[in-house]
Amino acid sequence: PGVVLVAVGTALLAAEILGLANRLLGKASVRGTASVHLARINLREVHQRSRPLVTFLVLFIGVSSGTLTMQAIENDANSNSGGIGAVMASINYLVVVLIAAFMAIALANTIVSAIAARREELRDLRLVGATAGQVRRTVVAEGVIAILASAVAAAVAAAVAVIPFAIAKLGTPLAVLNPVPYV
Repeated sequence: PGVVLVAVGTALLAAEILGLANRLLGKASVRGTASVHLARINLREVHQRSRPLVTFLVLFIGVSSGTLTMQAIENDANSNSGGIGAVMASINYLVVVLIAAFMAIALANTIVSAIAARREELRDLRLVGATAGQVRRTVVAEGVIAILASAVAAAVAAAVAVIPFAIAKLGTPLAVLNPVPYV
């Protein structure tokens, strides 16, 4: 439950996560192409369009990676015990699969509806001189920025939520650094 609550709390900060990612890109002097420039402007001015994407991804990555990390820690702590430990591991894996399936469906619906709602805006970009490729790359750049920001925020949130569990079970917070659940 702690991992879920931290993921939900982090997902509520989707607009702030996008704003921070955009500021970091600006400070890093990531200029790129016209498409990247348009994507940064879009994320800065109309971040509400990418917010649902960030919200779903933070929930999915945060809950999934946090649950899988906790299960890996539990497996390390109770490597000798079978029975109930194996049943709990199976239940946790099933929960992650169900969350993944729900989030995949919700994310696909969100992306389709967001692009459909932007049809006029994308047409206007074409009318002011952007090529079809530039418009497509702008949408892809917005998505990549949102995905990377979501992944980083969710991984940090999951790690923070799992640290107390790792300390209680193994006596060290270093078990949180296992990259496998995050991948």
